[in-house]
Amino acid sequence: MRIIAGQNRGKKLKSVPGMKTRPTADRVKEAVFSSIDPVLYGSRFLDVFSGTGSIALEAVSRGAAEAVLLEKDGQALQVIQDNVAACGQQQRCTILRGDSLALLDGLSKQGRQFDLIYVDPPYQSGLYELVLQQIAAKQLLSEHGMILLECAKNASLSVENSIFFIWKEKIYGDTRIVYIKHKLNEGDKL
Repeated sequence: MRIIAGQNRGKKLKSVPGMKTRPTADRVKEAVFSSIDPVLYGSRFLDVFSGTGSIALEAVSRGAAEAVLLEKDGQALQVIQDNVAACGQQQRCTILRGDSLALLDGLSKQGRQFDLIYVDPPYQSGLYELVLQQIAAKQLLSEHGMILLECAKNASLSVENSIFFIWKEKIYGDTRIVYIKHKLNEGDKL
């Protein structure tokens, strides 16, 4: 696992030992970041289930102004801290430990909003809709922001009765990336 492009291009990252964490494949990461490149520079990036931190570190390497990484697993948290330090991105990355839903509530109470929010919980966790509801209720997505949701190719996902809509979807092998935006921005190109 490595950083693909930007300031930290080629930097190798640690993985979490065992099978608890499923890192995003490099080809999926490259496709996702290529698709959001026009809006990435200077953005505020939130990685809701950080795992190794590779997604957030790719974002700051490519020009995001800051990244907030949420993770509850202690072993994964240590890997994230090591990877952030190895990339020299301590100034632009904030790592928060705890339950993601509780941490989202805390970020809302601080008045935080993000331009890009990456949501990649364990595939069978059933957390997708709960996280999307929390992001909507707590107004964590900026007006022209985008949620990038990574799930299994055949996962059931609904954003009905939400302030969001599915803008587009892309499939890469067994992985599906769902791009979600505010309904008031249905005409946006990116």
